[in-house]
Amino acid sequence: MPGVMPTSLIFLLEAFVLGNWIPRIPEVKAVFGFTASELGLALFVISLGTMIAFLAGSFVTKLLGLRLACTVFNPIWALSIMAIPFMPNGLAMGPVLLAAGISIGMTEIGMNTAIDRLEVRTGRRLMSKAHGFWSLGSLLGAGVGTGFAVMDVSLTVHFALVLGATALVMVWAGLSMPEFDRAKLDDGPPFKLPNRGLILLCIMPIGIMLIEGAFIDWSALFVQQELQAGPLAIGSIFSAFALVMTVTRFSGDMLLERFGSLRVARVSGVSATFGIALFSLSQSVPVAFLGALFSGLGVAIFYPLVMSAAAKRPGDSEDNVAAMSLFAFTAFMIAPPAIGFLADAIGLRWALALLIPISMTALVLSGELKKDA
Repeated sequence: MPGVMPTSLIFLLEAFVLGNWIPRIPEVKAVFGFTASELGLALFVISLGTMIAFLAGSFVTKLLGLRLACTVFNPIWALSIMAIPFMPNGLAMGPVLLAAGISIGMTEIGMNTAIDRLEVRTGRRLMSKAHGFWSLGSLLGAGVGTGFAVMDVSLTVHFALVLGATALVMVWAGLSMPEFDRAKLDDGPPFKLPNRGLILLCIMPIGIMLIEGAFIDWSALFVQQELQAGPLAIGSIFSAFALVMTVTRFSGDMLLERFGSLRVARVSGVSATFGIALFSLSQSVPVAFLGALFSGLGVAIFYPLVMSAAAKRPGDSEDNVAAMSLFAFTAFMIAPPAIGFLADAIGLRWALALLIPISMTALVLSGELKKDA
C-alpha cells in the first residue's frame, strides 16, 4: 500500500527518540541535581508544549499540510531532546523542553491524521499497526539507550550521535510520505477546544494514557529507587512493557475486526488496571516485570482504538484528532510531572498506586464506543 510504510516510519522514529530518553532520565536527574519535584517540573514544560500544540495543531497542520508538518516537526523533536545535556542548567533547559513538547504534539496530529486518511483510501484498518511501529520504535530506542547507559557513555555523546542521525532520517521519512488533500482553513480561531460530541470519547483513554506516561518516565526511577536494581533490570522491565505493546498493536487491527471495539476496550482496561496495581505494589523485579507485561497489554490498543473512532466522527479529521490528542496525549505527558510532585509528598510507590482507580475510567466510559458500532 503506497504511503503506508513511510507514514508508519514517522511513528517509529518519533518513539525511537522517546525510547532513547527514558533509560537516561535518572542520569539527567543526577547531572542537573534535580529533586523529584524539580524533575517533574521540567517534564511539565514538555507537557505544556504538547497542550499548546494540540490547541493550535489543527490550524497549523491544515496550513502546512500533513506531509510538511511531519517533515518539519519530527526532526525538531529529536534535536530538542538531543540538546538537553548541552544545557548549562535546568533553567536554560526550559525553552528546549517547550520546543520538544510543541514538536511532538504537532507530529502526533500530523501522523495520526495521515493514517486515518490512508485508512479511508485503502478501506482497511491501519491505526493499530501504525501505533505498533510507534511501540517498536520505543522498544528499539530503549534498547539503544540502555546499551549506552550500561556502557557508561555520556549523555552528550549518546544523544549527539544517535538523535542527530535520527533527525536526518526523520527528514527523509517525512519527504517520502504521500501528499494528502488539505482540509480548508475555517474562519474560527487557530486555538480550538473539542466539540461536545467528542468529550466523553476524549476522556475515556485518560487513565490508560496516564499509565503509559508513568511507565515511560518513572518506571526507570521506580526500579532503581524502590527495587534497588541496576541498568539491566531498568532496561529489561521497560523493554518488556514496550515489547508486549508492540506485538499487541501489530495484531490489534485483526483483534478489533474479530471482537469489536467495545470488547477489546473493556479487556484492555482490566489488563491495564491490574498491571499498574501489580507494578506499583511490587517488592521484587520479577513481580514488577509481570506488572509491566500486563500494563503493556492493556495500554497497547486503547489509544489507537479511540483515535480511529474520533477521526471518523463528524467534522474535519484534523480537528477531531487534535481534540483526542489534547485529552489523551496531554494525560500521557502530564502524568510524569504530576507523579514527580506526588512522589516527593507520599513516595514514588504510592504516587504510582494512585493510577489504579484513575485507570478505571476506561471501563466506566467504554460504552461510548457503542455510538461507533
